[in-house]
Amino acid sequence: MVIEYHEAAFAHQIAEADIEWALRTHFFERPASDGSYLAIGFNRSGNPLEIAYRELDDGSLFVFHAMPCRQKWLAAANEGGKHGKKTD
Repeated sequence: MVIEYHEAAFAHQIAEADIEWALRTHFFERPASDGSYLAIGFNRSGNPLEIAYRELDDGSLFVFHAMPCRQKWLAAANEGGKHGKKTD
């Protein structure tokens, strides 16, 4: 998986390796109305992260947001969310 980053993806001091791990092992993904996605996965220490990204035409991912996961997204992930899905 090829991942590109906007500088804003690092605004919350989340390491690139943690973002990649969370994306590779995410357990929840929800599409947004603008064509982007929100994924929830764990960093290398087991803490949940929320990652927002777009899939580019070449299949690579463009990450523009990463931060410790907020409670509202953890709750949505646990419920499956209105439009979200738990991933296996």
